[in-house]
Amino acid sequence: MVEEDSGFKTFFGIKVGDDGELVSFEGGETIELVSEGGQVRSHRVQRIPTKLDWKSCTMFTKFLKLFYDATKKLSASLFVTSNVFFDEMYKVEVQIEKLIVNNDPLLSNMAFEMKKKFDTYWGKGDKFNFLLYVAVVLDPRFKLRWVKFCYIRTKGKEVAEQMEKRVKGVLEKLYDAYANEGEVRVQVASATPSVVVDEDCDDRLSLASEFDTYLEQEYSSVCSSEVDKYVNDLCERKDIPDFDILLWWKNNSNKYPILSQLARDVLAMPVSTIASESAFSTGGRVLDPFRSSLSPSMVETLVCTQNWLISTVPISLRQAMDKVEDLE
Repeated sequence: MVEEDSGFKTFFGIKVGDDGELVSFEGGETIELVSEGGQVRSHRVQRIPTKLDWKSCTMFTKFLKLFYDATKKLSASLFVTSNVFFDEMYKVEVQIEKLIVNNDPLLSNMAFEMKKKFDTYWGKGDKFNFLLYVAVVLDPRFKLRWVKFCYIRTKGKEVAEQMEKRVKGVLEKLYDAYANEGEVRVQVASATPSVVVDEDCDDRLSLASEFDTYLEQEYSSVCSSEVDKYVNDLCERKDIPDFDILLWWKNNSNKYPILSQLARDVLAMPVSTIASESAFSTGGRVLDPFRSSLSPSMVETLVCTQNWLISTVPISLRQAMDKVEDLE
């Protein structure tokens, strides 16, 4: 970098010594200078990055990659993000806990400071907006079991059970609100259809029929609402790479008519405002000095039209436009 970038030498205060070798001033320490008036002032001199600095940078990337991956998911605009927030925050929290006990003091101290900041914003989960938990429960691959499982691993069984009750309580209140709004509380369909047994059947078939009726009555008593039925049903497979959560709720809207309306509203909320704000970040390109006389309505029309056109083509076009802006 010294050979190729002249700004590198200027920034780090490198000069050519008497023996022709490149040296740096003061090793990057803060030095105190005494003026003629006797006033002491500090002056920070930059130093060249050492091998230890680059090693520390390499370790930092492991830590910062967590936030990079989470940001890519949470700031996306082409798929649902509200149901993945809890998952990403859980991964970050677990990794911070691991780095705290790391043998490297630099990583350990940094993780410890990050843990304090993490607790300030999120606490023990009590500072979360509970709609974020509801969004997780409305993901048929995880449901309420995922929230309980994560809290058992990080906070203990007692805290996990309390959180499970609170999240289910919030979901039931939302369900009741949607059911009352529709003025009809849909009764859950029976788990198994009743079996009609002919008189000529043997005792074994008759007993099986009675058992099916018993199971139906027991299931109906336990699962008195869509919430109970949905929570107690088996989770969907997690190894489906192109799983579409909105399509799943659309296909199961007859089975869960009220919950599907709830899922439609909750899952539509993006976790991050970055995606929506990025649509209007092009305003600077539209309202440049040469077109400063455009009316607000015309600027809005141009920005929105551009965003609609971009949304119908692959995302690579948007990246290409950003590259063009950088070149300009």
